[in-house]
Amino acid sequence: MRKSPPAKRNKALATLAVIGDEIAEAARYWFSTLKPRKPPPLSEFMTDHARSDDGARIRPFPFQSDMADAFTDPQTEQVSCRKSSRIGYSTILQCFVAWRIRWSPARTLFYQPTIDDAEKFSRDDLDPVLQWDIVRQVAEFKPRHPDNQIRAKRYKGGWIQIKGANSPKEFRRVTADDVLLEECDGYPWATKEEGDPARLAFKRNLTSPRRFSAAGSTPKVKGFSRIDALFEQGSQEYRYVPCPHCGHMQYLVFGDGTGAGIRWEPKKNPTRVWYQCQQGCEIDEAEKAWMDENGEWRAHNPAAFPRHRSFHIWAAYSQHPGAAWGEIVREFLEVRHDPNLLRTWVNQVLGEAWQEKGEAPEWQRLYDRREKAMALGTVPSWPCILIGSIDVQRGAGARLELDVWAFGSDRKRALVDHIEVDGAVANQETWKQLDRHLAREWPTQDGRRFRLARAAIDSGDGTNTMSVYAWARRHPGFAMAIKGRHAVGVGQAIAGPTWQDLTIAGRKIKKGVRLWTVGTSMLKLELYGALNLEKPVDGDPYPDGYVFLPDGTSDEWIKQLVAEQLVQKNLRNGRSRAEWEQTRPRNEALDNAIYARAVSIALGVDGWGEKKWRAAAGIERKRRKIPPPDEQSELTDVETATVGTKAKAAQSKKPPRRANPFTSRRR
Repeated sequence: MRKSPPAKRNKALATLAVIGDEIAEAARYWFSTLKPRKPPPLSEFMTDHARSDDGARIRPFPFQSDMADAFTDPQTEQVSCRKSSRIGYSTILQCFVAWRIRWSPARTLFYQPTIDDAEKFSRDDLDPVLQWDIVRQVAEFKPRHPDNQIRAKRYKGGWIQIKGANSPKEFRRVTADDVLLEECDGYPWATKEEGDPARLAFKRNLTSPRRFSAAGSTPKVKGFSRIDALFEQGSQEYRYVPCPHCGHMQYLVFGDGTGAGIRWEPKKNPTRVWYQCQQGCEIDEAEKAWMDENGEWRAHNPAAFPRHRSFHIWAAYSQHPGAAWGEIVREFLEVRHDPNLLRTWVNQVLGEAWQEKGEAPEWQRLYDRREKAMALGTVPSWPCILIGSIDVQRGAGARLELDVWAFGSDRKRALVDHIEVDGAVANQETWKQLDRHLAREWPTQDGRRFRLARAAIDSGDGTNTMSVYAWARRHPGFAMAIKGRHAVGVGQAIAGPTWQDLTIAGRKIKKGVRLWTVGTSMLKLELYGALNLEKPVDGDPYPDGYVFLPDGTSDEWIKQLVAEQLVQKNLRNGRSRAEWEQTRPRNEALDNAIYARAVSIALGVDGWGEKKWRAAAGIERKRRKIPPPDEQSELTDVETATVGTKAKAAQSKKPPRRANPFTSRRR
């Protein structure tokens, strides 16, 4: 049978021909409805559909738009945001949830610091989003419906769960596509034996084919901030904005008054605030919106881009009235003298982790700010008392280090002198040299002369304790044996004394050694806070608690003064503990400064009034001269008897005590 070849089709007939403009327009519309729509970027979605609590439209700032687009970028798997308050990160999360429901349903998992926070987030932040018009077009969340619980919402194709990071069971038996952490620095350090909550949370979407993770938080403590670590792992993007005058691109910093940063005048009650450009231009805050509109995010770690994008943003970029540059300066001036309040300001306004070092300042800054009008070896002109502190060093370089400090009103203090007595601690000649230094006088610039009111000596190393006790016995009432308590939680500056010399019957020996215990941690924090005070300019008064370092103070001594820092160490049980860690080989200056301050507190100088300080600044009160140890022990029996007779005669001259007829009976 002969088979004919198949007939060739005319390609022209395969094309759909439409005649007429109206029919063509209808056909195009009909085909467009069948074509899948491409989801818009999150920034565009926010502009079109986001609503505030009062129903008004939300217009994202330019820096928010670029951050939001990272949430919907298919190439980005993780977003980390190290931020301050008043930035709008929570608004971005709300819009991302609405975008998910409308365009790409998924299993979304929120983690809040606690279960109570999770319930509050659901009621106050999430429920209003679920009532937006764009959300109600595809999903309906009815009240009292099984699919609309407080911490669990279910819709077609996906669900939302809100959990608390303070419970171990919140990390079990759940698998998600999106894991969103909010305020992760507020999570507990460990969930019993489970491990770190943030890491446990990120494990919940490992098996998802389209997993996405995000974390945003205000940082807390440097070295123990989760968001700080996540930011360092990511692209480390900063918002660069142009100067409206010179066009130089830079990211905003608060500054320290020497380079770029926020400036103000006058210094106390500013009436004018501006931003100092890196090139020296003065930028008015009215230019902030234009700068942000023309800004861009730049990655300092481009190797992580775009897989893990991390952003740092702080209040200076925000255009909210509460984040104005003048408001930021006002808050800083209110808290700058209080380390606890300043810590909150650094976290919440600058969006930076607090450096938990007791705010140990740089030694070079202290060296450069030495008082040119004060000389080492000279007492300040303001009313003060002198206190000596002695640190005992053993080993190859055995010596006694004596620092003389002056303490005045308003908690100010000044270093007066630094003396080193070389020699073995067991050698009596070393202690005689120390006695000669303690018995001397120190002059003021106007000719007055001061002597030491007290001297504290460290007795806590164990090796030299008995030698220190022997010297302290020779100076009862003047020498104070000191032992430091280094625990951070000690809440008392100086405690005691406890008697160290007892008879075999357990009775105290008169003129025996008394030991004082010093809470060193709180005094170090106070000292470091005082050293961080700025030196006044333009004739302004010195702030309360200022530490004066005279001209002639060596750089080595200043390095010793800031030779320790407070760090957080993790324990095996998952908790952390603050400990002082020595950063330099020598710290004698720091120890002596702490002991002298403790003695001043024991003397009650913080409560002295103006009258008492004037008396301290007047004619010097004669104190007994401290004789050498050999002369102190050569009292004869006759002299001892004479002293005893005079004491009894003084007691006999006292008038007899009158009896109270209401509480006593005649006998």
